[in-house]
Amino acid sequence: NTMEVPLLQAAFVAFALLFQLAASIPNDDNAVTFTLYDNGSSENGVDINLSSEQFQKYTTTSSGDDELPPGEAFAIDMSSYIDVSKYMAPKPVIATRAFREDGELITEFQQLQPTATGHKRRVYLVAEDLEFIWPFVELWHNQTVSPNVVPPISDDVGPVVLESLSETPRVFRIYNMATEEEANAIISTALNATGDNAIKRSTVGSGKESKEGVKDSGRTSENAWDTDSPTAKAMIARSFQLTNIEQDGGKQDGLQVVRYKPTQGYNTHPDYFKPKDDIEFNFYPYEGGSNRFATVFMYLNEPEEGGSTVFPEAPGIVPSTPVPQSTLDMFEPRSWEREVIGHCHTKLGVTPKLGTAALFYSITPDGRIDPSSHHAACPLIKGIKWGANIWIWNKQRYGEVRTGDPRYLIMTNECDEDVYISWEGRDSAIIPPSGTMSMNSFEHHRFKASFGSYKGEKIAEFTAESEPVEGQHWKIKAPRQRNLSAGTSSSVKQSAAVEQRTVTLHLSNEEKETVCISWQGQKLAVLTPGKKTSMNTFENHVFDVSLRSCESEPFDKYIVGADEVQSWDIWRYNNNNNGNAESEVCDEGGECQG
Repeated sequence: NTMEVPLLQAAFVAFALLFQLAASIPNDDNAVTFTLYDNGSSENGVDINLSSEQFQKYTTTSSGDDELPPGEAFAIDMSSYIDVSKYMAPKPVIATRAFREDGELITEFQQLQPTATGHKRRVYLVAEDLEFIWPFVELWHNQTVSPNVVPPISDDVGPVVLESLSETPRVFRIYNMATEEEANAIISTALNATGDNAIKRSTVGSGKESKEGVKDSGRTSENAWDTDSPTAKAMIARSFQLTNIEQDGGKQDGLQVVRYKPTQGYNTHPDYFKPKDDIEFNFYPYEGGSNRFATVFMYLNEPEEGGSTVFPEAPGIVPSTPVPQSTLDMFEPRSWEREVIGHCHTKLGVTPKLGTAALFYSITPDGRIDPSSHHAACPLIKGIKWGANIWIWNKQRYGEVRTGDPRYLIMTNECDEDVYISWEGRDSAIIPPSGTMSMNSFEHHRFKASFGSYKGEKIAEFTAESEPVEGQHWKIKAPRQRNLSAGTSSSVKQSAAVEQRTVTLHLSNEEKETVCISWQGQKLAVLTPGKKTSMNTFENHVFDVSLRSCESEPFDKYIVGADEVQSWDIWRYNNNNNGNAESEVCDEGGECQG
């Protein structure tokens, strides 16, 4: 795995100075006060005062040859007021997007004005390459979603509302997600589907092992697939809007329609994928990888009894209720169904209610996989339960290659060097600077652009969409390096212009114990014996290594030298490492040779 160290640190210092007067501006009609938070956080908010004149400066901020969008410049500047989180990223972390409490992406000053009832706005900063996560705030907190984010279903249905149920795992009940007519349409389509989409015994797995999936005794429901009906398309689009992720066919697994009959359920399981599922795929969002980010489970009816979505790792409910003996008698002793039924009476559960949905996250706000997001479908006791869920990925999904109808693509390289194009990991083409090429492809096919080689680090990605059929144009731009000098004083410009040499550092733990790598007190990596990793860093950075935990006293350090590629083999007796000298090799007794 490769961990990116942001190239924005010098820029951050510049922007930290840019609006130091923001907390003491005059109190006039052109000023607003809002509370600033880290992504998904409910604590440690900081009140910020900002004038329209100050926000106007964001509209003239540039980065290199590019002009930054005002919302991005605003987010970067606001990063100087709070600690923005991104797991294992060196401090300071820079945000590139800011969202309002109702889900709106901040792009203009007027969005910071108080609510209609006079309440201060809450603004949440999201680090580069991460996604917005709705804040919990407090139990039973209701948040109306902006109609600019999720338009109301109809004039007869109110706006979408989130009700906070749990902070860890992050779980919400969503109101007004579907009408009764939409629910009936989805059920009807499932019952009448044929072929691969027809309703059948549910399976588990990614679909990569077997097109039919794998049947498992821990999942006894039936399911069908619907991605093409008008109602399914509307519900998929609504789910993407709810999570504030741009809709992309490569970021979804399709709409799964599930039916549960009495005694049927789904044992406790995660929706996310684990690294062992495919060691060649990066499932860590904080490292730029992809995973199932959020699940939206829509309830299409209200069964008589049972069928809740339960979260065994969530806090217990008070008061809990004993499981009726008649319910226990429906299942074998020591069966998974009995265990799950116990959770259903003692742990947080979202009960099926027509037109509502459960939204829960498999990824934490700082980009980690959240093991507390394990959940189960409580076995149904009476009636029939219908539901529909969509798994939304933060980036291009893992699994089988989807192929749809033919599509005609145009690719333009707007970078200053050759761009290597690959399709699903396979070499495809090389486009020279300012070059354009056309390609016959297919719906859902995914492409990656890299510098240096086909296996280089991704600089851009593209998925062939359903529309337009011809002439989908992918303009490949170099990753923006935000040096943020516009609108600053000359002294700030000078500090922002300081350049550092980028270095790729390969690390290998040659110890017999786990080691922890840190930079300026910030944990970066934990390596088990024999484990290797790589990271991008800068010349003269100094890394410490400790046994077992970064809380321990460092036994060695590494000073990054001038070479573009360096290696650090970690031994307990291998002290004073640096990138400009050869490391010593020592045996267990401490005898070393250069």
